[in-house]
Amino acid sequence: MPASFDLADVRSRFPALQVDPEAIHADAPGGTQMVDVSLDAMRDAAIRLNANQHAPFRASAQVDALNDRARQTFGAFLGSEPEGIVFGANMTTLAFHLSHALDELLATGGDIVCTRLDHDANVSPWLGLAERTGSTVRFVDITADGRIDVDSIEQVVTERTKLITFPLASNAFGTIVDPAPFVEAARRVGALTIMDAVHGAPHLTIDRRALGVDVVFCSPYKFFGPHHGVMAADPALLARLSPDKVRPSPDTGAERWQTGTASFEHIAASTAAVDYMVDDIGMDAIATHERDLAERFLAGLAQRPAWTLHGPADVDGRTPTFAITHETLDPAKVASGLGDRGIRVYAGHYYAIEPMRATGLLDNGGAVRIGFVHYHGADDVDRVLAALDELG
Repeated sequence: MPASFDLADVRSRFPALQVDPEAIHADAPGGTQMVDVSLDAMRDAAIRLNANQHAPFRASAQVDALNDRARQTFGAFLGSEPEGIVFGANMTTLAFHLSHALDELLATGGDIVCTRLDHDANVSPWLGLAERTGSTVRFVDITADGRIDVDSIEQVVTERTKLITFPLASNAFGTIVDPAPFVEAARRVGALTIMDAVHGAPHLTIDRRALGVDVVFCSPYKFFGPHHGVMAADPALLARLSPDKVRPSPDTGAERWQTGTASFEHIAASTAAVDYMVDDIGMDAIATHERDLAERFLAGLAQRPAWTLHGPADVDGRTPTFAITHETLDPAKVASGLGDRGIRVYAGHYYAIEPMRATGLLDNGGAVRIGFVHYHGADDVDRVLAALDELG
């Protein structure tokens, strides 16, 4: 880990930032830029490791070693056993895959608990599971400032509850969620827990076992790697479920959950992205720098009364992701205006339908989402704030 956080050095590690140095990639919650070692690992794997697994020649043996190391790396990153690490196309695909394997758990019906703060990738798979099994989906509510209504957990979790899903952090509002109330409620009734850590992984340290969560999802393209998905699950849970698979594939272990040949290039690149975050920069250094960015943006936005923040107004309990609206301007128009000024942002619901509906934003164009990560600096924050002034 470096002795100190050097923003110039960090930015030099991202080739995309050199393509247009004046651009501000404030679309980070929708996907971050790839770090150099991740790009290098992808290219190297495509050249040297273009083989399938478990064959008696060198390239295949190297692929086997890559998979082993990747599972060790993600096991450490997510606080989970390596044998419970499953790779896939993306979090959404993995969640739907798991949902079908959970049909047997809810074969006699029951309740599934989701939250009004979730991205739809952590809602739709469980709605489908409920429809197939005759189960009921119940939702934990959120407060007006986009936080989990903890009292609502107690109201919706009952003896009928068999599955509880929740986000580690909101991709819409940046809200950080405490897993403890969900885990405690699940333990009382014997329910499984699934945590969507896609938005949280670039910002927060995760330990599945310490949290007591059964399954964690994340997506490396949200933390400086490729478009890929990862599931970290309790191996005992995976062993007792029956995923869709072809007959010749393994009947035990994480590989039986991976349909077809895995993308070894993406596995290599994803592993390199974790190495960069953990070893080259350090999660504590990332958190400290991002807190400074969040404080700067929140302080600046508070001085601009025409703009409204949706989500926690204090830096504690949030990531540097901000949903904002203007008193008169349409969110899409704001995003377009920022784009004209070289600032990349999204407007709308960003697939977070439940939180947008719960806060009354869904039918009004959603919100403008501005997201920072550790390769941004104070100048980026100031430029965004200045651009908001120009727009309204």
